[in-house]
Amino acid sequence: MRDPGRFARRRRMLLAAGACLISPVPALHARQEPDYPSRPIVLVVPNTPGSSVDTMSRRISAPMSASLGQPIVIENNAGSGGVIGVQQILRAPRDGHTIGVVSNNFSISPYLYKLPYDPVRDIVPISILSSGPLVLTVNPGLPVDTLQELLALARSRTGKTSLTFGSAGLGSVPHLAGALLTTLSGVELLHVPYKGMSTYITDLMSGQIDIGFMPTAAAVPLVRRGSLRPIAVTAARRAASFPDLPTIAEAGLPGYELDGSLAAIAAAGTPPAVMQRLNTAIVDAMHSPEVTQYANEQGTDIVGSTMEQAQRWFARDFEVYGKLAQRIGLNPAN
Repeated sequence: MRDPGRFARRRRMLLAAGACLISPVPALHARQEPDYPSRPIVLVVPNTPGSSVDTMSRRISAPMSASLGQPIVIENNAGSGGVIGVQQILRAPRDGHTIGVVSNNFSISPYLYKLPYDPVRDIVPISILSSGPLVLTVNPGLPVDTLQELLALARSRTGKTSLTFGSAGLGSVPHLAGALLTTLSGVELLHVPYKGMSTYITDLMSGQIDIGFMPTAAAVPLVRRGSLRPIAVTAARRAASFPDLPTIAEAGLPGYELDGSLAAIAAAGTPPAVMQRLNTAIVDAMHSPEVTQYANEQGTDIVGSTMEQAQRWFARDFEVYGKLAQRIGLNPAN
């Protein structure tokens, strides 16, 4: 098992050393990249279309394009918990014309895979875009309305046909959310990993699986239509889009807390002036009227951080997910 604090400590060491990619950009450096961007910017989304990462990326693309003066081209490249998409970013020239948006999966992947890259050395965050809880939902045919009823039903099925929960893949945030639920409650749930969020949500609505964790952005329209029933939220506080829904901790599992966040990233070695321009464009996009309205509707908190704040956020995530991976017995497998 990998040391759960190793990646977090390395992030903090880089931060303490004042890594050049997160330092303020002097005017001299800013003048060294006068032609950026000189062509369309590829925004790699290492998730399937319709995922929360994909949806937010498409929302910010228009205001980013207006700010930078070039089209933003979204390229979905899903697989291996985001690893394939990150590799695409690393193979491209490190000039800021190929960047990406990732979820917490980026911080989880070192504890699942023997990565072909070093997530601390090879990737730098541009900005944390947003943060928000996941919603624990069930198929409407399941005879439960509360967390305690769900856990009681799961216990009654022990030794028989276990209740199932789906996820966007091994080590995805929904997988860890379900694993943490089983760990803290002691109930038996069968994990069914899918290759993307849209597929497992389809099976959840049809009753092929029983339980699903998903971002509020995905849950809101499905709950409104009656396609899914919400039970609780995973964060430490209630979600604005589900104000009457308790947190899992409130509902009877103290200590349960899990958030989902999105971040923009680039390959290490991208010129500091380019990084600064990207950060400014992304932060402005996150606070644009259209993105603000979308985030409010979905119950997502806008962050729009500086690069230094993003480095600290990544260090914290590596530590949190490393400890969780150790707790539930995840190990790099391939």
